Amino acid sequence: MRTDRRLALRCERENANTDRLSNSPRVFIEQTHNASRAMSADMNPDENWSRRRAVEVHDETADGFFAEYRGDNIFDSPFRYGRHLIDRAWERCVSGLPAEAACLDVGCGVGAYMARLLDRGFRVVGIEPSAEMRRLAAQTIPADLVRDGSVLQLPVPDSSLDFVYAIEVFRYLDTRDNAQGHREIVRVLKPGGIYFGTYVNKWALDGFRQLSQVRKLAGGLSGTPRRYHVEFETPSSLREKLRAAGFSRITTHGAMFAPLRILHKISPRVGAAASRITMPHEARLSDYRAFRPFAAHLIVIARR
Repeated sequence: MRTDRRLALRCERENANTDRLSNSPRVFIEQTHNASRAMSADMNPDENWSRRRAVEVHDETADGFFAEYRGDNIFDSPFRYGRHLIDRAWERCVSGLPAEAACLDVGCGVGAYMARLLDRGFRVVGIEPSAEMRRLAAQTIPADLVRDGSVLQLPVPDSSLDFVYAIEVFRYLDTRDNAQGHREIVRVLKPGGIYFGTYVNKWALDGFRQLSQVRKLAGGLSGTPRRYHVEFETPSSLREKLRAAGFSRITTHGAMFAPLRILHKISPRVGAAASRITMPHEARLSDYRAFRPFAAHLIVIARR
């Protein structure tokens, strides 16, 4: 599609200017581990509710995520359908990275994306606060490449990375933590380094925000705590926040025709059939500028 070609050309132009690193993979990993040890003493153990629940929920659902990543049918799962579209944008940026680029996976989960980078010869480390996710990641990638850590205080030296990505991470943190996390990513990226992140659209046509508000209200009336926090963004609000954090050349993209999630809940068979119909038209349905704020996923690509 025309939108895909424009995004691919943009990523190729930007990645062509990224400096190659001279350090060996072993030195890069050792530097990262040293920074992790130095910062661990400074982390506040009394994390707030949204941070704590984000970790707990991922401990509880780690096996489910692992199973989803092992599935090969993108049409019978809205999770895999959405990730397939996210992956296409991610791959277009990765394809232009310099050889042996230094990468960081923020909230690496079960290590699926790290494995892809390692297979291509890139240097990559991950941070993941969920112990269950780290346990499952060790089945796919070397365990010493994944560290316990937080985007709020990245265990990485300043200006040391070519590429940082955070897929479905910031959605679980509140506004203040999002701002801090964005500043940390700017800190660790080299000048011209790339950030790739995903967020939840405030006005997505799956009604997720409205459902979250109803659940919050019902929980307040019944005294039942919310399961976890969800941070919603719009393309314009996200661009403003990233500029304030120090990013430049910020572009946003939509991914996944959001009503598919509703169809999957009503009837998995109908949802799968509809997914096959919409996939060839996703660039127009989700990433056309007028429709971007209503897509299920909001993708951002930015430079330090």
